[in-house]
Amino acid sequence: MPQDLRSNLDALAVARPEGGPVHRMRLAFIGYGAIGRAVGKLIREGAAGAVDVTGVLVRHPENYVQEAAATSWPFTSSIVELLSADPRVVVDLAGHESLRMYGSVILRSGRTLVTIAAGALSDDALAAELADAAAAGSSRMVLPSGAIAGLDGIESAAVAGLDQVTHTVRKPPGALLTPYEAAEVMASGQARELYRGPAREATVLFPQNVNVVAMVSLAGIGMDRTEVRVVADPAVEHNTHDVMASGPSGTIEIRVRNVPSIENPKTGMIVAPSVIRALRRLDATLVLGG
Repeated sequence: MPQDLRSNLDALAVARPEGGPVHRMRLAFIGYGAIGRAVGKLIREGAAGAVDVTGVLVRHPENYVQEAAATSWPFTSSIVELLSADPRVVVDLAGHESLRMYGSVILRSGRTLVTIAAGALSDDALAAELADAAAAGSSRMVLPSGAIAGLDGIESAAVAGLDQVTHTVRKPPGALLTPYEAAEVMASGQARELYRGPAREATVLFPQNVNVVAMVSLAGIGMDRTEVRVVADPAVEHNTHDVMASGPSGTIEIRVRNVPSIENPKTGMIVAPSVIRALRRLDATLVLGG
């Protein structure tokens, strides 16, 4: 590089504060259940980089006195109060209803919304509302990959066209059924198919279990063409996803076996690290599999 060009570029560079990062992410949470606590722990350990947590939205802040004292994060039940602290990123870990209640407000305010409630987008009206809000706020909604892998390959293959996508979800009976029903299936030793059909209906019937099905559908051929099976299987110890996508560019086969969360067996331990990965990518200078 010519010396005069190098000098001009150096003059335009923003100096890094001594001993500190160039940028710190201002971030707020919605929900602080099992996944929220796991994400919060990783953030405090520095896994997401330089992050300032400006607030946590929960229904009953009085139940989180110990967490507030341990983290020094303000807990509130008011979305207005949460946003008044000026977070630039809001991480919604509270489920489908939370996305319906707060998603549009957050996006219209110009903030980035990171949510694990992909299954809620099976509601076309809600999906359109959120898209309009993001356009109005010049913002975006980010869906972490969660418990699935290979979304980049499925999305790439969809550009060339996909003929078929099938997704089989196998989980221990306790993650899908009531305690009585789970005990019954365990005693039988036989897998029980709970659902077979389009992804759209699966996301409604199993909202806490198959957000990952929605992710595969969004990456590939949509909620109505993606074929889903949900199986309570006493032979599996891990939440297992088998995905097959085929089209002109070839066939993709994915198997993921996730260790269930101890606090909430309906979700996998990989979900919280997946949220951290999504946060890292917001400001990353090198993006893998983008």
